[in-house]
Amino acid sequence: MQQNRWSLWRRSCLLLALMPTLAWSQGAPPPEAAPAQDKKPELPARVAYLQGLQKLVNGQGGSVQGVYTLAMAAAKEQLEAVIAWDEALANGKIPKKRFERQLLGFHVGTQDALMVIPDSRFFVELAKQRGNEVDRRFFALLDETFRGGMARTYVDPITDAHACYHLGSREFISLYRGWTQFKPSAPAAYKETVNEELQGLEQAMLAATCVCGTPEVVDAGFEAFLKAFPKSPIAPQVRERLQKLHTKSSDMLFRCGKEMDVGQPLPYGVPTPPPFPTEPDAPKK
Repeated sequence: MQQNRWSLWRRSCLLLALMPTLAWSQGAPPPEAAPAQDKKPELPARVAYLQGLQKLVNGQGGSVQGVYTLAMAAAKEQLEAVIAWDEALANGKIPKKRFERQLLGFHVGTQDALMVIPDSRFFVELAKQRGNEVDRRFFALLDETFRGGMARTYVDPITDAHACYHLGSREFISLYRGWTQFKPSAPAAYKETVNEELQGLEQAMLAATCVCGTPEVVDAGFEAFLKAFPKSPIAPQVRERLQKLHTKSSDMLFRCGKEMDVGQPLPYGVPTPPPFPTEPDAPKK
C-alpha cells in the first residue's frame, strides 16, 4: 500500500511520541523473555535482541553497542512484519509471519505511516546503566534529536503525509554540530545511525520546501548555518539556496501549515498530538 514506507522509517519524518521509560530501572521485572526454543522462532532477530538485552540488563555480559546492533536488526524485521500485516489486511488475509504490535525500546507505527523508531529515552537510560562514555554521548545526541518521540525536533508534523521544517534553528544547528563532531570517532555499531541523521539534516537544509518559519527567520537561520559551518560539504548549496531566498526565487513555502490550508502548526516547542489513532484490531481468522 505504502510505497515509501522504508524511506519513511529511515527518515522518520512524521511521528510523535509516547515516552515509555525503562521498567526494569524502576524495579520492575526485566524485559520480556524470548519464547522457548522448541522450534525455530518466527522473528529470530527480535528473539536475539530481547535475549541480548536481558543479559545486559541482568549484568550477564554483552555491551550496549552489541545490543543496539541487535536492536536495529530487530527493528528492520519488525518493520517487515508490520508491512506484511498491512498488505495482508488490504487483501483481506492474515500473513503467515507473526505480527507484533510492540518492540521493547521502540515506537511502532502501524497506521498510514509504517515505521519502527528507537525510543531515545529508553536507550539513554540503558547507556546510563550499562554503557560507557561513547554510548552515553551517542544516545544523548539521539535523544536531543528525538526527545523520546517519533519525530525529530526540527520537524513539525502537520498531517500523516506533511510536515514543516525549522531550517537553521538553534536546535537544528546544534544537532548538525553534534552529529558532525561525533562521526569521526563513531564505533561501527553507531555509524549507520550517525550517517542517517546527518543525511537527514542536510537533505532538509537543501531540499525541504515546507518551512515552519517566516522568510526572515529562515534567512537568519541559513546565515547562522553558514557562519557556523563555512567548510561544510553542503555550504555552497546552502549559499545558493540563500541567494534564491534573497532574490525571491525560492521554492520554499513559509509558515507552511497555513499555506497548505491544513491548520497552522503549533508554536515550536509545543507538543503536537500524535497523528495516529489506536491500531485497529486484527481480523479474526
